[in-house]
Amino acid sequence: INRLIDDSLSDGNDSIELKGKFIGDEGVEALIRSEKIAEIEDLDLSRNSITWKGAVQLFQCNKFKKLKRLYLKDNNIADKGVRALTESPFLDGLSVLDICFNNIEVSGGLVIANCQRFSQLQILNFQENQVGDKTLITIAKNPNFGNLRKLNFYRTGISYEGIKMLAKSKVFKKIKHLNIGRNYLHPDSAKALAETKTLVNIET
Repeated sequence: INRLIDDSLSDGNDSIELKGKFIGDEGVEALIRSEKIAEIEDLDLSRNSITWKGAVQLFQCNKFKKLKRLYLKDNNIADKGVRALTESPFLDGLSVLDICFNNIEVSGGLVIANCQRFSQLQILNFQENQVGDKTLITIAKNPNFGNLRKLNFYRTGISYEGIKMLAKSKVFKKIKHLNIGRNYLHPDSAKALAETKTLVNIET
């Protein structure tokens, strides 16, 4: 893992890109022992077979003094891992959180949605996690998500109930990119979005 870290840092000192290296929980344990991670702003651990055990170790690490962008796409951190995320020492500075394809369900989604430490977050990707309407509705009511520019709820089990709140939420007024495809959407959902007075900055 140290060699992988060194190779990744050779492109610059503020990002570690270990996408698809399948380092697993043991690799995460080795990563957080490294003294080189203190200056990291970007950390990409997508597709690494990380479970909740590795996620908990990562989220409890207090060496990430400057971390802004965290990519954990296509792992298996699940609800148990997400619970540790909201207590992470680096959470307040995050601008990007990508946790798509992680077997997160409603209880895990709600842990994030109720969190009061995401005031810097601009990109949130929940794609392919069955977090449902309750998660979307709770985020839509949480003013700490007011800086979001990009929100991905593709195939997350949301329906008209979630869309209705999405369409009238003042929290989401800065959003420019919204993905809610492959959900239980029907004409009423389209009508609610068409009549929104808050989602006025959407580009895609």
